[in-house]
Amino acid sequence: MTTTQLENTVENKPLIETTEQLQRLIDDLINVGAGIHDYVGTQQAYQALIHRFNNIILELSTLSSNNLPYPIPIDVINYIEDGRNPDIYTREFIEVNAKSNARLKGRMQNFGKLRDILGDKLVSEFPDLKETIEGIKTRTSN
Repeated sequence: MTTTQLENTVENKPLIETTEQLQRLIDDLINVGAGIHDYVGTQQAYQALIHRFNNIILELSTLSSNNLPYPIPIDVINYIEDGRNPDIYTREFIEVNAKSNARLKGRMQNFGKLRDILGDKLVSEFPDLKETIEGIKTRTSN
């Protein structure tokens, strides 16, 4: 995602700054790779590599000290480090949560049915508790 794709708002400012830092870091890494490939062993080439490595260290320290308003889960970082697509992680995460939500919704509905059946049985056995049981049903229903 490039900074031109992000709307320049106060909420997006940390994300835009982080994106720009990542772009600078990538550029520095490419420059170091080119410098190592073209290294001739002179003092000037050595100093240029040292300067590029210092830029990378500076970018990494600045990047790690950013306080984004939303943390990046370590699982996503591991996913990216393994060379996998974080969009796949997001899709799998959503699918797992959708299944879990469906299961929990079924449980809630079944407990609601159990509450109603148990309440009806209690009212039939103890008619003087009808008001209390109806209050419980009302407070615990969706």
